[in-house]
Amino acid sequence: MIPPMNQPKIEILPLKKGFLRAASDATHVLVRLVAPAQPTDMAETPRAPLDLSLVIDRSGSMSGDPLEAARESAARIVRGLRADDRVAIVAFDSSIEVVQPLTPVTDREAIVTRIKSIDARGSTDLFGGWEEGVKQLAPFTRKDRIARVILLSDGQANQGLINEAEIFDRVTKAAGAGITTSTVGLGHGFNESLMTGMATAGEGVANFGQTADDLDEAFEEQFAIISNSFLRQVKVSVQGGSDVQVRLVGEILENGATRSRKLGTLPWDASLVAVIELKIGALAKGEALAAVNFEAITKDGEAVKFGPVLISLPEVDLATYSTLPVDANVSVLVGEALVAEKIEAVEALTRSRKFVEAKQALDVLLHQPGLSDWAKQKIVYLKQVLEEDAVMAMKEMRYGRTRMMSQTKESLMACQSAPYVEDAEAMKASYLRRKRADGQASKPKPPQGGTTGGQTPQA
Repeated sequence: MIPPMNQPKIEILPLKKGFLRAASDATHVLVRLVAPAQPTDMAETPRAPLDLSLVIDRSGSMSGDPLEAARESAARIVRGLRADDRVAIVAFDSSIEVVQPLTPVTDREAIVTRIKSIDARGSTDLFGGWEEGVKQLAPFTRKDRIARVILLSDGQANQGLINEAEIFDRVTKAAGAGITTSTVGLGHGFNESLMTGMATAGEGVANFGQTADDLDEAFEEQFAIISNSFLRQVKVSVQGGSDVQVRLVGEILENGATRSRKLGTLPWDASLVAVIELKIGALAKGEALAAVNFEAITKDGEAVKFGPVLISLPEVDLATYSTLPVDANVSVLVGEALVAEKIEAVEALTRSRKFVEAKQALDVLLHQPGLSDWAKQKIVYLKQVLEEDAVMAMKEMRYGRTRMMSQTKESLMACQSAPYVEDAEAMKASYLRRKRADGQASKPKPPQGGTTGGQTPQA
């Protein structure tokens, strides 16, 4: 039970405080779930203990630098765990090996030695490796512990279950049972669709990189979120009123239907946001336009719900609507969500080797009015990577748009429209930083062998 003084707030923030019935342009509303500041008497409370399954791809495609990055990253994770945490190590190729059954982290170097012994072998039964990681945790899941699978792989599944939709369904079911999944894409040609999809379905975090150093900040972010979590497995759902077409930006909702989106973990003194788009028909009644609900899991494992909160706006005429002011802070976040959607189309062009069209689409995005400083720099960075390496550009687009849609925000709205300053970002908690590059902690990566004129992107 969350004490009344620690209840989160649901905020409904329209772009404009009014709507036009049957207008050609949609109405946009920002929905925020805002966590309170952490009470001073809880500031030193340790996070819940972790049960981790580190699942390492040792298939032939991982040989060399990718496997070395996976081993080193896993070793660093183990060395950073507490004595009351537990870890299992699973390695997979065409066969599955439990390198270390779930055990308390009391002899870290012995576990690291086992990790270092993992060598590259055969094909890739990725689902089988992930499934064994879940099996290591399933008998021991408890409400007062956090259970997570971290999959380190190039995502090139070619053995066992390989259908992405079926894999996502299994990962979703595991998350529903309390075992979440994060993924780490390694190497140059990893399957970003599978790896980001598994993390989304598993209510975890998706990251990628080339070396263990690239991934240090990614893991810092992941464990900082876990350590500072106020609510876990947060989901938002929205239902439209009569003759109101509603969607969470990033997916389509039919008239009157209810859909939900996984938003992840909400840290103290932060917020999670979703952008809702409404198309209000001529027959809409004078009732609420939509209803919003949130559900989540508390630190103690209790399922909680917040809402419903109704979206209600006054109907105005065209002359009045044209004079209504636009909320600058809301405009920034709505704009970023819509840009993220459009980056998906640019990624599709790149995947089809339509590089000229992809560059033109990025140019159009760059000149879209109302863009935040950060979004502009993000688009410029994507253009640079596309010039150098189409394969890595697709990965930056996939991971970048995912983060633009779901990134944890600071609790204060005003900071979102402030100028983007990289040094200032570095001072923030890791889970609040807004980086231009998603596959590496800082500077853009050099070309990795494929170019926009030379290498065919792979799915």
